[in-house]
Amino acid sequence: MTDTSKSMPDFRLDHTMLRVKDLDRSLDFYTRILGMKIHRKTEYPQGRFTNTFIGYIGEDEGTNLELKIGRASCRERV
Repeated sequence: MTDTSKSMPDFRLDHTMLRVKDLDRSLDFYTRILGMKIHRKTEYPQGRFTNTFIGYIGEDEGTNLELKIGRASCRERV
């Protein structure tokens, strides 16, 4: 039987996205309480949304979390 526990996958989960209602409260929780760092924040005024990438390690080093606030989809308004 081959031991694969030490082999590295040939892919990496780059990030996952969470839609938030209050970006300031969410950032306070993830940074102050959980100790994550803000990597970048980009506002898209024409699309009326903001993406903020946070994580424990750099974006190029591992998986991060994308917090998105902005225009709600049809499903979210129901």
